[in-house]
Amino acid sequence: MTAAQSAVLVAGLSGQVGQGFAEATLSDTLDGTGRFDLRAVVRRRLRTNLGGLSAAGGRITQLVGDVTTPSWALNDAALEQLSDIRAIVNLAGIVDWTASQAEMDRINYLGAVTGYELARTLSERLGRAVPYLYASTAYVAGTLGGRIPEQQHAPHPDRTPYELSKWFAERHLLRAASKTGHPVLIARIGGVIGSAATRSTTRFSSLYQLVAPLSRGQLPLLPVQSGARVDILPRDVVGEGLVRLLSRGAATDFRDWRGGVLVHLCAGEYAPTLAALLALLDSKDVEHRYRPPRLVTVSPRALRLGENLTLKYARWNRELGNRLYGLRYVSMDRVFERVRLVEHTGGWAPEVDADTVLDVAFGLDYARPTDDFAGLPMGRFV
Repeated sequence: MTAAQSAVLVAGLSGQVGQGFAEATLSDTLDGTGRFDLRAVVRRRLRTNLGGLSAAGGRITQLVGDVTTPSWALNDAALEQLSDIRAIVNLAGIVDWTASQAEMDRINYLGAVTGYELARTLSERLGRAVPYLYASTAYVAGTLGGRIPEQQHAPHPDRTPYELSKWFAERHLLRAASKTGHPVLIARIGGVIGSAATRSTTRFSSLYQLVAPLSRGQLPLLPVQSGARVDILPRDVVGEGLVRLLSRGAATDFRDWRGGVLVHLCAGEYAPTLAALLALLDSKDVEHRYRPPRLVTVSPRALRLGENLTLKYARWNRELGNRLYGLRYVSMDRVFERVRLVEHTGGWAPEVDADTVLDVAFGLDYARPTDDFAGLPMGRFV
């Protein structure tokens, strides 16, 4: 794909992953990848600097729409202007983990379905298949440990409302793609921090919020499994992965996407342990801005029981509730396999060292942002 010949319709460009995708799309440094313009669906109003719009040189245009509405609320006149669209990318999602199941389903599940239906509609209009890339989460695995395969997971009772909404979205898309043969790729993404290149961020990560002081104190102890890993990547690395998936797909006419495919866009076996990260943070934080909590090793069964009691049967404010949900994603010993990711990117997989993760997540080599993000949920998308 080249910028002069094709474009991608994308939702969720204002979130952390969306920013990374825009940065990677506009970058001239990715060897072996095609270039394309972005048609960004935005909710309610146009944005002044969406995805670095001021530096995009006209390569990002905006359309007002709504991912929860059929055709993303784009009327016939708007659809007529999309003849150059080569793929649809859905990065939109709500990740305030304290939100209701209904709100989670409305954005994360219904938005996934309407995006797929829009891809089918455009395919019929244009007389060619318009592939659909949907950003899910690696955490649909729920409380599964060990090696997590790139395949659909079976139902189980320990998923949170967020995980459940994404699980249902994946299930629907894979079932629909298997029936129609439409090219669909689901990219499961783990934790996301700011840009490794620019050190900018839209929101602080779950890892940061577990270590940073609360408004009324700090989490002194963190119950975790032995060997718990933190699978987290800078947003520009995630964005590069998405661009490579699209470029590789285009080079093969997206034939490997037909019928639906799942990949883990994660750190995988390179994910460091939480214990190693906190020890490294303690040694690098020369200004003593952070006080890493003490880790308490518990069994997987005890961890699941504690989570169920804490998250299902107790009420928390938004700040503490999101931190407790965030603990879930750094407390388990598991590795997200990336075999299919390597296949669908032409041999590429992200490798980010622990120093970079800490520097980006905690601002150890640049000035701390002056904006107050305390009231924001731990966001990855929108």
